[in-house]
This record gives sequence, C-alpha cells and structure tokens, in this order.
Amino acid sequence: MVMADHVLTGRTQPRPSPFDIASLRKGGGIFRLSITRRVFLVGATPIVLAVAFGIAAILLLDRADQARRDALIVSTVFRNVVSAMSARDDFIAAVPVDRNTHLGAFMASIVAATTGLSEIAASTTDPDHAEAITTTIGSLERFRRAMGELQIAIEENDLRARAMDTRLDRLTTLAEEARSRQHAASIAVVSQLRRRNAAMAEAVDLSRTTVLMRQTVVEAWMRRVDEDAAPGAEAAPGQRTGDTTPSTILPASEDELVDTRLSNAAESFRAALGSAGRSDKLGEFDAEFRAFRSGGSPDALLAFLDRGLKIDGSAVRASQEGFSGLLDEALAAQASGQGAQNVAIETIRLGETTREAMRRRDSEAVAAMIARNASLREAIAALPISPLVQSEMLDTLDSWRRELSASRDGLTAQNAILRRMAIASAGIVFEVSNLNASLSKNADATGVAARRILIVSAGFCLLVAMAFGLAVARSITRPLKRLEKGMLDRAADPALGALAESERGDEVGRMTRATNHFLAELHKREAALYQAKEETEQALAALKRTQGELIQSEKLASLGQLVAGIAHEINTPLGVALTTATVLREETERFRRATGAGKVTRQAFDDFITRSGEGAELIDANLERAAGLVASFKQVAADQASGERRAFQMDDFVADLFRSLGPMRKRHPHEVSVDCAADIAMSTYPGALSQVLTNLLTNAYAHAFAEGETGRIAVVVRRNGPDGVRIDFSDDGRGIPGHDLGKIFDPFFTTGRASGSTGLGLHIVYNLVTSTLGGTIVASSTLGDGTRFVIDLPRMREAPHPSAGEKAEPEVADAAAMRSTGAFSA
Repeated sequence: MVMADHVLTGRTQPRPSPFDIASLRKGGGIFRLSITRRVFLVGATPIVLAVAFGIAAILLLDRADQARRDALIVSTVFRNVVSAMSARDDFIAAVPVDRNTHLGAFMASIVAATTGLSEIAASTTDPDHAEAITTTIGSLERFRRAMGELQIAIEENDLRARAMDTRLDRLTTLAEEARSRQHAASIAVVSQLRRRNAAMAEAVDLSRTTVLMRQTVVEAWMRRVDEDAAPGAEAAPGQRTGDTTPSTILPASEDELVDTRLSNAAESFRAALGSAGRSDKLGEFDAEFRAFRSGGSPDALLAFLDRGLKIDGSAVRASQEGFSGLLDEALAAQASGQGAQNVAIETIRLGETTREAMRRRDSEAVAAMIARNASLREAIAALPISPLVQSEMLDTLDSWRRELSASRDGLTAQNAILRRMAIASAGIVFEVSNLNASLSKNADATGVAARRILIVSAGFCLLVAMAFGLAVARSITRPLKRLEKGMLDRAADPALGALAESERGDEVGRMTRATNHFLAELHKREAALYQAKEETEQALAALKRTQGELIQSEKLASLGQLVAGIAHEINTPLGVALTTATVLREETERFRRATGAGKVTRQAFDDFITRSGEGAELIDANLERAAGLVASFKQVAADQASGERRAFQMDDFVADLFRSLGPMRKRHPHEVSVDCAADIAMSTYPGALSQVLTNLLTNAYAHAFAEGETGRIAVVVRRNGPDGVRIDFSDDGRGIPGHDLGKIFDPFFTTGRASGSTGLGLHIVYNLVTSTLGGTIVASSTLGDGTRFVIDLPRMREAPHPSAGEKAEPEVADAAAMRSTGAFSA
C-alpha cells in the first residue's frame, strides 16, 4: 500500500530514521546471559565432547579406511596378476601378429601390480606387511624376466617354424613338379598307345578284308574249275559254257550269289585300302580283279593279296610289340607319379602334425615327427625321378629335420620357463592372498573399535545435550510466549500501547523494542494511506472527465465524417442534374426563338423533342439517386442517433453503411470487398453495429498499412447457426505484434499516440459488441500477414440488462450516438 501511495500521489514519503534497537536496551547484570550465549553453551558442551570422541573415532576410522584401501589395492593387484597370467597364456596361444598386443597387456598388468604394492609399502607401518610386499614385488620382477625369456624363446621358435614351413612348402612343390612331369609322360605314352592301337586296328581290318577277298576269289575259282570239269554237258539255262558234269551243275541262282559275294568282298577291300592310306594299290587291284572276273587265272590276284597279307601281318606284329613296350612305360610313369603324389601328401600331413605339436609345445610329438622324417626320406630316395630334383628334395627334407630338432630343443626350453613362471605365479598369488586377508582383518578390527567409540560418545553427548537443552529452552520459550500474546492483543486492539519487557537486555528485549517501533511506524503509514486514497479518488474523477471529453470529440469527428460523406455523395448526382437542367433551358430558349422566327423544321423539332426527353430522364435518374442517398444517410444517421432496437435485413444495412463510408476510400485507396449473405433478418441495435464496423474500418485504414501502401480489406457476413450471425473482418496488412495482441481492447492502449490516436476505438468496439449487441469478438493476427476480427452476434437481441449498461459506463456513454475516427490500438 505504501508503494501504491508513492505511485499515485507522485510524491516520495519520507523514510523513518534508522532505529537502533541495541542502544535502547536497559541494564541487566553481567551474569545475565543472552539467548545466544545460552544456546551456545547448550550446543558447545556436547559438541566439545562429541568432537573429542569424534577425533579419536576419526583416527581409528582413518586407519580402518587406509587398511580397506590397502586391501582394495591388494585385490586389484591380485586381479592384475591373474590378468598377467591370462595375457601370458594368450601370448603363447596367439598368432605372431597378435602377440605384441598380449605382451603389452602382460606388461601393463605387471606394472600396475607393482605400482599398487609400492603404494601400500609407502603407507604401511607393519614390518610383516612391508616384508611380504617386498617379497611379492621381487616375485613379480622374476615373473616379468621369465616372460622376457619366454618371448625370446617363442620368437626363435616362430622363426624356425616359418623356416620349416618354407622348406615343407618347397618339398611339396618339388613333389608336385615330379608328379606333374610323370603325369605329362603318362599322357604322352597314352597318346602313342592310342596311335599304335589305331594303326594296328587298321592293319587288322585290312588283313581281315584281304583274307575275306582271297577266300571269295578261291571260292569263285573253285566254282569255275568245277564247271569246267563236267564234260559233254549241255549248257542249261543259267549255266556257263564248259560245264561238263551234270552232277556238279549248280543252279543259276547260286552262281549269281557267288558273283555278288565276290563284288561285295571287292568293295570292302577297296574301302579298307582307302582307310589304310593305300589308295595307290587300288589301280593294280582293280586290273587284276577285272582280269580274274573276265575268266583269267587268279594267280596274279592271289599273289597281290598274299603280298598284302604279308605286309599287314608284319605291321600288326610290329604294332603289338610297340604297344606292349608303351604299356610298360605308361605303368612305370603312373607308378612314379603316384609315388610323387604320396610324397606330397605325406609332406603336407607331416607339416600339419608338426605345427599342431609345436602349438601344443609337445616335444615328444616333435621327436616322433623326426622319426617319420626317415621314412619320408626313403620314399623320396626310391622315386624314379630326375636326380637333380631328387637331390634337392632330400636336401630340403634334411634342412627341415635340422630345424625341427632345434625347435624341439626350443620347446624344451619354453616348457622349463613356463614351469618356472607357474611356480612364481603360484607364490605371488599365495603372498597376495595372505596380504589381502591380513589387511582385511586389521580393517575390520579397527572399524569395530571406531564404531564402539562412536556409539558410546553419541549416547553420552545425547544425555548432556538433553539436560542442557531442556533448561535453556524453558528460559527462552516463556518470554517468547509472553511476547506472542502481547502482539496478538495489540493486533486486536492497537490502543493497548507498547509491549512490556522492553527493558530486557537479551534478544527477547530487542524483539520487543523492534515490535514497539513497528507498531508506531504502522500508525504513521495508515495515516499516509488514507491521504493517498483521497488523492487517488480525485485523480480518478479527473480521468473520467477526460475520458468523457475524448468520447465527445470522437462523436463530433464522426458527425463531421457523416456530413462530409453526405456532401460528397449527393453533390455528384445534383451537379449532373443541375448541368442537364441548364443545358435543357438553353435548348428551350433557342427553340423558342426559332419558333418565333418561323424557322423550325421538322428535323429540328424532332431533335429538340429527343434531347428534351433524354435531359428529363437524366435529371430524373440523378434526382432519384440523390433521394436514395439521402434516405440511406438518413437511415444510418437515425440508427446512430436513436440507439433503438429495430428489425432490418443485414445485406441492405451493410450496403447502406459502406455506401455512406465511401469518402474514406478517397483518402485511403485500399480495396474494400463486402460479401453479405442474403435473407439474414436481424432484430438488434443497428446504430451500435454501424459504429462497430465503422470503427474497425477506420482502424484498418489508420494502422493496418504503411504510408503509401495499398492493401485489401474483406468483410464477410454469414449465418452462424440458426440464431446467430458471424462477421469476419480481415485485412492483409502488417499485423499486430504478439506482445500487443492481448492488450488491443484495453482503454487508452495505442501504438499511434504520436499521430493523434487516443486508444479508445477498439475498446468502444469491444464494449458495444459484448454489452449492447450481446455477442463476442476475437482478434487474431500474424506479424506481416494481416489481422482478423471475428464477431459472433445473435440475430434477435433483447434489451440489455441494466447491469450491462452499468458495465459500459463510464467508457461508453450513450453508445448508440458515438462514432470513432480511428484512434485505435491495432
């Protein structure tokens, strides 16, 4: 209330002078303690005891915590040792590429374990613990050195293993080369066998056809001899001349059969000669064969056939002998290739078995591989292959055996190192486990002692605090209760005066003196508050008078706007009618003079009648337009002046209203579109509705668009349910900022006060819509994208309740008669 007083009156109230509460206290003996000192004694006594016991407990707890930390470190050391052992096993089992990673993990675990033990050694005071830690650190160092020896041994064995793999690969390659050579030799022998077989088959086929030809010739010759041996016999039909023995005469059909067989045998022999590549003998054969068939002796033909049989027989025997030799060579080559393949397979198996034995570090298995080396060497030595290849294979095998022997020795050394590392790791684990158990036992014992001390000290301090606290509390609460009662009594009756016990020297006395000072200041502030209230009421009355004057000025401005609209809209049709009447008068005078002179022609008379009719029609139309405008203005002015409720059609009302607002478009060349649905019957207050639309239009002209900018204003009127109407008034101007949108209907809020706006336009619109018209209005806007007002009104408006009229006062007095000129806030 004091703040409001400062703001409303415009004056700053004088602040009271500082009140020194401590300086007003009155005597009290030196032995009379203040509340602060009593509380201090109550708290200090048990606190001192608690601190003493606490220090002892803290020392013990520190020792217990240190022991637990040491035990935790030892546990970490144990895990590091186990990790180092795991890293060692991973190092042994890993491939050479990944061993550095496992070696690094091993070294990191050993370093971490050594560092942890060194930390414990630096903080421990127990000589047994110090000795155990020193021993464990020494074991870790030996374990680390053994890992270095193991690394060297494994790397040497890796080198030997790679060398052995290289030699076994070379041995496998040599065996494969030997097998490939023998395989190529076998292929060549088989090819020769196939050629020899084909030649022998041709020779056998030719011999068979030669034998068949010889047999057929002999058979034909014998038939001819038999026919010649039959004397005195007449040649029967189908019988050759010279057949003499009737008993041996054969039928003609058999003779033809023999001749056919002879021809077939000859054709087969010719084909065999062609297949055997002896076409040069065909001429000789054909000559001998023709001679024989024409009755000659078969000796020449048989001699030719016998020579062929001898040649073909010799070729068959030679082919058989060569075929047998080549078959032996093929079998030998196949055996040699199989032996080389067996050597390659055995080499591969030997390599896999050796690698597995090396991986398992099995020196006995490696010794067995050395023994298998001897049998493999014998197999290589027995191979019927090139001596150079055989010698290289034997040298490679011997080199592999030497490397394998060295690897066996390396595996023996590795196993010895691993046994030493196993003994060292077992000792480390045992020593770390004992150290962990000892530290944990000491930590538990120290913790138990600290807890006992804390429990005893807590109980003792609690008893002391309760005794002191009870005594001091009674000495404090009693005067406070008296102070509380005195304050409550004076709150009910301020006339009781100052509180008692202000002479006390303790905090209660200071509180009493402060309360008395507060009561005195409160009296002063109440008096100032009453004075500020009167000044505020006077300012409010002056504000109401100012508001009434502003509203009256808006009424006069609205009236001037209406008069200007009437003058502008009526002036145009009246001017046209006056001009037409003047022209018509002059035409009538000229026609009268022409009639008096007797110079009127029929055409002149018809022209005068036509122009007079057109002028009369023009005068009549403009005078009717002026009369309609006067009627519209009269209706609008009557609605605004009377403030009465009446029935009307919404589309006619809106058309008349915006026609009367036509002059405003001359000053503001914005596009205004009005779209009102037909057949909307209203029964409400047209004066208030016209003022609402006028104020919204003026507000849009004044604030929606920048200077020199043209825009579009749209008014859409539609039914809103069966008993309502919605007026959507929108523009596409610059919009309203979000922080101002919620304040546009507040009285006297405007952003254009510098240009003469009063901030009452939208406030009047809001009151007319909600109070007089009984509707609602909602504004929405997007900065840079225009503003929209949505007004929902009832079509049938009953007389507003008196309370509504009272609500509209004093902001809107005689709302039906008021109009605004654009002093709006949007």
